[in-house]
Formats: sequence, C-alpha cells, structure tokens
Amino acid sequence: MLPFPIAFVIALTSTFLAGAAVLGAQLWGAALLLFFAGVRRGLSFRTPGGATAPQFATFAALFCAGFLALLLPAFWALPLILVALLAMAVADTGAARRVETPLYFERLRPPQIAVAVAGLGGLTALFWLA
Repeated sequence: MLPFPIAFVIALTSTFLAGAAVLGAQLWGAALLLFFAGVRRGLSFRTPGGATAPQFATFAALFCAGFLALLLPAFWALPLILVALLAMAVADTGAARRVETPLYFERLRPPQIAVAVAGLGGLTALFWLA
C-alpha cells in the first residue's frame, strides 16, 4: 500500500513527475483490486459447501472495480479505487469474523487500507482541486 503515499508525495513535489505518479497509482490500484478479487475468489473455494453469496458479491465487486479503474480516466479511477479499498476493508473485517477469510484479516486490513486511503485521498484531492 506504500506506493499510494509515495505517489502522492511525488505528485505534490514534482510537477514534472505528477502525471506519472497519478498513472502509477491508478495502475497499482487497479492491479491490487484485481489481485484481491482473485484472492477472495480463491478463499471461497475453501468454504465448506461452496462459495457464499457475500463472498461471490465481494469478488465480483472488486473485479469490476479493478477492471473499471483500468478503463476510466484517473479523474474517476482514483476515487473508485479509494471507495473499493474502503469497502474491502469493511468486508474483509466482517468476513474474518465469520471465518470466511483468515482471522488475521480482521486486524491487518484496517491499518493496511488506512495507508492506501491516506495516499489515494491526497492524490484524489490534489487531482480534483487542480
């Protein structure tokens, strides 16, 4: 999740590299969402009785958000990634309590996503206010 705050600092301090930092954050965010969608889908295979509706819905939402983040301009992709990561943090915390994901997700996801939100929030604000 550190590439997001790093991209924010680069965009804030270097107008020459700002575009590359925004594009890098967009591609990194889309890749993460697609990766997390695959992880979520893979975890559903270990669920006794097969995937549950919330597991499949989370997989589909993360996949669609990641795919859209690749297609949309950064102006819309960055907020989409931000919202998707926040939703994933909430979903993964609840899923860990229901033992649908590893238990450490309950404690790992909130601080992990907080780092991403800080960087993405700054980049989004910088991009939208420019």
